[in-house]
Amino acid sequence: MRLGRRLVIALTAAVPLAAVTVLSVSTALPASAATGTPLPAHVYAPYFETWTTDSITTIAQQSGARYFTLAFLQTPSKGSCTPTWNGDATQPVSAGRYLSDIASLRALGGDVIPSFGGFSADRAGTELADSCTDVNQIAAAFESVITTYNVTRLDLDVEVQSLGRADGIDRRNKALKIVEDWAVANGRTVQVQYTLPVEPAGLEANGLAVLQNAVAKGCTASSPRCTRARPRPSCGRWRATPSCPASTTSRRRPR
Repeated sequence: MRLGRRLVIALTAAVPLAAVTVLSVSTALPASAATGTPLPAHVYAPYFETWTTDSITTIAQQSGARYFTLAFLQTPSKGSCTPTWNGDATQPVSAGRYLSDIASLRALGGDVIPSFGGFSADRAGTELADSCTDVNQIAAAFESVITTYNVTRLDLDVEVQSLGRADGIDRRNKALKIVEDWAVANGRTVQVQYTLPVEPAGLEANGLAVLQNAVAKGCTASSPRCTRARPRPSCGRWRATPSCPASTTSRRRPR
C-alpha cells in the first residue's frame, strides 16, 4: 500500500534498519508441476506493490528481475479471516488476481513469493493472524494462497504493532505448524519466511520472540536468509544488499 512508502520516507533520517528473513517452515519433498517448483538457493526477489495496476511480467521484462515478492496480502477489515490483495475486499485470493501474469512470469523462468502483512496491515490490525482468531482458518488461508498460485514460499512481514500482539504471534505460528503438516501430507514443498526489522546490532527482542515462538510451536527451523536495507536520504528509497554470506533473499522496501 501507499503507506509503505510513507514508512520508508519516515525512516530516512533514522539509523539503518534491516529486513531479516528467516525460513521458519520447510519441507524437503520432491516438487512437480502440480506442487510448485522450489525457489533457487540464492534469489533476488524485490517487492512488487499490489496496490498498483502494474504487470509483473512487464516489470520483469523491463528490469531483468525474474522473482518478485508480492506485497501485500491482508484482510479487508478487523475480524475477517479472508486474505485479500492490499486489503481490497473486491480482490480476494479466490478471485485469482495475478494468475495469468504469474503464468507468464514463469514462462520467463521466474516466480513469486506472496507476502502477508506489511506496515499498513500490522498497524491497522488487518494482518491475517491479528485479524482472524481461528487458527484453523488462518492455516486454511495460507493453504489457499499456496494452492491457488501453486507457490512454494510465503513471506510473513511482521512489524510495528504486530510485533507486540502476543495472541496474533501465537496464532500465526500454530497455523504455520498446521500448514507444515498439511504440506508433508500432500507432497508439497513449502517454505515460509519471516521478514522482521532489526537494528545494526541484530534482531530486537520482539523480533526474536516471534521466531522463538515459532520453534516452540514445532515449526521446522531453517537457515536464516538476510538482507540489509539502507535508506538513501536523498530520495527516501531503500537499497537492499545481502548481509549474510549464506544463501540469500535480497529485497527492496516498497516505496
